[in-house]
Amino acid sequence: MLSSVEFSTLGLETYLELIETGEIDTVMCATPDPYGRLVGKRLTVQAFQALCLDGHGVHATSHMFATDIELNSLELPVSNSANGWADIRLVPDLTTLRRIPWEKNTLLALCDVYESDSDDLLAVAPRSILKAQIERARQAGIRLKFASELEFYLSRTPHKEAWKTGYRDVEMLSSYRSDYQMLQSSRDEWFIHQIRTMMPEFGISVESSKPEWGLGQHEITLDYCDALEMADRHVLFKHGIKELAYKADLTPTFMAKPSINDVGSSCHLHVSIWDENTGSPLCWGDNGMSTTFGSFVAGQMKHAVELGLLFAPTVNSYKRFLPNQFAGGAIALGLDNRSCAFRLVGAEQSFRVENRIPGADVNPYYAYSATIMAGLDGIEWNLPAPAIFKGNAWEGPQMEFMTTSLHSSIDRFAQSSLARSAFGDDVYEHILASSRSELLAFDSGVVTDWETKRYYERV
Repeated sequence: MLSSVEFSTLGLETYLELIETGEIDTVMCATPDPYGRLVGKRLTVQAFQALCLDGHGVHATSHMFATDIELNSLELPVSNSANGWADIRLVPDLTTLRRIPWEKNTLLALCDVYESDSDDLLAVAPRSILKAQIERARQAGIRLKFASELEFYLSRTPHKEAWKTGYRDVEMLSSYRSDYQMLQSSRDEWFIHQIRTMMPEFGISVESSKPEWGLGQHEITLDYCDALEMADRHVLFKHGIKELAYKADLTPTFMAKPSINDVGSSCHLHVSIWDENTGSPLCWGDNGMSTTFGSFVAGQMKHAVELGLLFAPTVNSYKRFLPNQFAGGAIALGLDNRSCAFRLVGAEQSFRVENRIPGADVNPYYAYSATIMAGLDGIEWNLPAPAIFKGNAWEGPQMEFMTTSLHSSIDRFAQSSLARSAFGDDVYEHILASSRSELLAFDSGVVTDWETKRYYERV
């Protein structure tokens, strides 16, 4: 990753100038939901002034945090039939106010979520969850910087047609493997160029783009920044790519494994730690890991599997963890070694660890929180720096591996004393209940193509 580049968002003075000149007539007030999607309302500028600048925020229902991905209601403590799916307040974080390059008359503000009748953050909202872990790190004198490295697939089948076919036999952008290939890069530049140029206008600093190994697969690398800002950029980036793709009659997917016959899409998480007071890096020691960073990495490795649910949240996530596919399934630490779940890269101020476990379907607020709580635990217990693994980690003796099903990850998370203590009972139980409902929907609500083909005539 390059050094952090700060892309300015709009201050109130600029906002008022845009309103005065009539350039803006809509403000999108949105917050990430449990699946990393933006939810909220579009306001007129008059309503934004009255509700958000002069008032106490935008009222909405807590139901948005108590549904499955299909918006089926879940009976969760935050929102249920007994409490009438009570209201919450969306309060814009004005440091996130930005123009939307592909909607010239619209601004976007990310919102924190508050209880309707108090000044307390709604604990189970993703932004609230990450803020709580960042505060724990701050109290320990640590500031964290992250970068998400996202992969995704693009199909030239328009999304309405793809939906009608159940996403079967969609036509991908490339016809053959083209990892790093400049020819395929040139073919797709008409669209990828929009991402590289518009994302900085959207307040998201982009380092590079390249074709990936899968058919129609691309990777975009984002510059690093502070934890909350990076999680926000991650969600906005995915939202922006989807909007741009739909406008171009392309169908994108951030599924972890859209096809069992093709490579999965990852979200490599790069993280470094810094002194909260001086701003100096804490990762590099005498020609390698500092003692503090060694403990931070050791904590991540120790708790990677029990917190795996926060890195691999869907049934589909676990299709990535196949041997020799660079998917981070082997819990080892390597020096620039892609067979390991944790990979050390860079040197001195750029020295960092890359977590290769998450797929592109990850909720960054959950994944960053898991990284922080595990790393802090390692520091608190002064865990020794892990040994550097050499060779193919998938063939390492007595190697621990990521769980290979959502069943197993839920079971491990349900036994995690670290997750319960770091999250608090309410957040911990909320995530666990939501994940169990997702698993139940798959186990009890679907007959797969595999089952039909295997059993239809033969049993």
